[in-house]
Amino acid sequence: MIELVVALTAAGLTAWPFRREAKQRADSAAQGDLIKVPCLLRHPSLEGRWLRGRLLIGPSGMAREPRTKAGAALSLPDELRQISVRSPSLREAVKINGGSRIVECTSSEGALLVAVMPNELDHVLTGLNSNGAE
Repeated sequence: MIELVVALTAAGLTAWPFRREAKQRADSAAQGDLIKVPCLLRHPSLEGRWLRGRLLIGPSGMAREPRTKAGAALSLPDELRQISVRSPSLREAVKINGGSRIVECTSSEGALLVAVMPNELDHVLTGLNSNGAE
């Protein structure tokens, strides 16, 4: 019984900073500030490889901030438009979080996939819609 209480306490203390950070991002987005949304990106030039990074979403549009050296030279393609939103397939769920959502996009360079957590999905969709309106 004590192990259960300790495990539940540890889980709550672990989840608390993530919820707080997501709430701060949502508040900043509501004020129109620049926010950094963690994501995984599957770029058309690197087929089959998911790149860690962040999407910088603000009133002026959307950009990508890489988290690894592998994708440091890549940027978001021009004319990025959303096609659909879906859950990851079983094969994709092995490489990325199975609870995430994948935003399928099309661009001048080809198909692009962006994987984000469900609580960040609205920010990404808003950024894509403002990016395509320019």
